Amino acid sequence: MIAVVRSELYRTLSIRSSWVSIAGTITLGVLFSFLSADFWSLFAGLGAFGIAVVTTSAHYQHRTAMLLFLGRPRRLQVLAAQCVAAVLVALALALISGLTLINPQDIRQFTGTIVAVPLIALYGVANATVVRKPLWLFVGYISWITFVEGLLGKLKDPWPFTSFLDAASGKPDGLLHFTLWTLLAMAGAVWSIRRDLSGD
Repeated sequence: MIAVVRSELYRTLSIRSSWVSIAGTITLGVLFSFLSADFWSLFAGLGAFGIAVVTTSAHYQHRTAMLLFLGRPRRLQVLAAQCVAAVLVALALALISGLTLINPQDIRQFTGTIVAVPLIALYGVANATVVRKPLWLFVGYISWITFVEGLLGKLKDPWPFTSFLDAASGKPDGLLHFTLWTLLAMAGAVWSIRRDLSGD
C-alpha cells in the first residue's frame, strides 16, 4: 500500500491542474486568513475538497483507472491509498496557509480546522469515486451550497459543508455530523469502486 500512496502523491504533485489548485488554495487561504479565521477555514476546506476531487477523478477522466486496477487489483487498497494521499496533501496545505493564525485568539479555529480538513479530503475522495466526473461534482455542490445549505438551511442545518464549518470552528456537534457525512460518503465509495469502468 505504501507504493500506491507514494504513486498517488507523485501523481498529485506532477499534474498541472493539481498545482493550479494547490497554488490557489494556499494563496486564497493566506489572503483570507488576514480578514478572518472563518474565511481561512472555508478556503482550507474547499481547497482540500477540490484537490481531493481533482486528483481522484483524474484516473477516470484520463482513462488510467483501468491500468491502475489491473496493476493493483485490490481496489479497496487503491481507495485507501488515495484517501491517505489526499489527507496528507490537504493537511500540508492547511498548515501552510494557516501559519498566520497560530496565535492565542485564533488557536481554537486553527485547531478545529486542522482536525476537520482530513475529513473533508476523505469526503472529496469518496464523492469523486462515486461520481467520477469532477465538473458534475463542482457544479452540483456549488448549487447545493448556495440553494440548499445557504438559502434554505441558512447555514444552520447539519448538512455536509455547514457541518464542516461548525467542526472547523471547534464545535463537537459539527465534527460529529461531518464525520457521519464522511462515513456515509465512504460507504458509497466502497460500493462504487467495484463498478465497471467501461461507462466512464
